[in-house]
Amino acid sequence: MSKLGVQDPITAGQLVGAYNASAVNDTDWHTLAVTDFYDTTDGAQVAVGAKFSFIGAVSSNTTSVSFIKLRAAAGAGDPTSNTAGVIPLLRDYSIDSAALQSSESVTSIAYKKAAGADSFIIYAGFNR
Repeated sequence: MSKLGVQDPITAGQLVGAYNASAVNDTDWHTLAVTDFYDTTDGAQVAVGAKFSFIGAVSSNTTSVSFIKLRAAAGAGDPTSNTAGVIPLLRDYSIDSAALQSSESVTSIAYKKAAGADSFIIYAGFNR
């Protein structure tokens, strides 16, 4: 919130990148930091200190649930229950994470594929 009492504009980010996890052939949780992404305009690695502003995930699996969360995984076997604070997705999901009250703390994300052979791509926008 700005000092004028209105919400600052929400953007999809100053940088955009994608991560193709299709070659990851397991169903463990995997953590991605901002440095796992590369800016699509110049090919440079997204720098440490950037924050996720937008996150989208697309899975080829439309019958079994994949998961994402807006924080790092504690381990490969993290739970996926409703009380675990995860986002289940069938095919795709996206969120403007900059709109969240705790958006400043989103510096890493995690994903868990429904099946190892699934195609799975994560799209992300970042603010510096």
